[in-house]
Amino acid sequence: MKARIANLDFGFIGILTLVIVVSAWLISMPFCDFVQRSTINRFHFQTRSFGVWVIQQPIPAMYNLYNRFEVRPSPWKPGQDAVWDNGTVNHFPLRLFTFGDNRAIFLRPEEPRQIDIWSSYRGQGLHTRWSATPSKNGGFDLSGEVMK
Repeated sequence: MKARIANLDFGFIGILTLVIVVSAWLISMPFCDFVQRSTINRFHFQTRSFGVWVIQQPIPAMYNLYNRFEVRPSPWKPGQDAVWDNGTVNHFPLRLFTFGDNRAIFLRPEEPRQIDIWSSYRGQGLHTRWSATPSKNGGFDLSGEVMK
């Protein structure tokens, strides 16, 4: 029995387990409200549980959500007609401000601005408003608010 355990490839077992867990997550997405809500929260950087965040790290960022965004000056008041840019984005819409190629465009003039993000999937949806304000030490400070 000892020789049999010593011959097990624990690396392969770990990779196989990871593939099975990721596959189960992706297959359950159309049917499970928890998986849908967790995925939408992930794309808005709104995951409340560290454990749920950790579980989702090996899950590929698929193009399965309808993500829309609007960038406008801040503070913005309802009815004000100043939208600088809007459109759809494949995944992680906030990357327009954090890591995306458009970061230089959206954050070039050092003035406050906000980005509204809407994501939806099979009846689940989330609206988050992020504000970017110039920081004293360079760059921008981001703060988000879930609008529902």
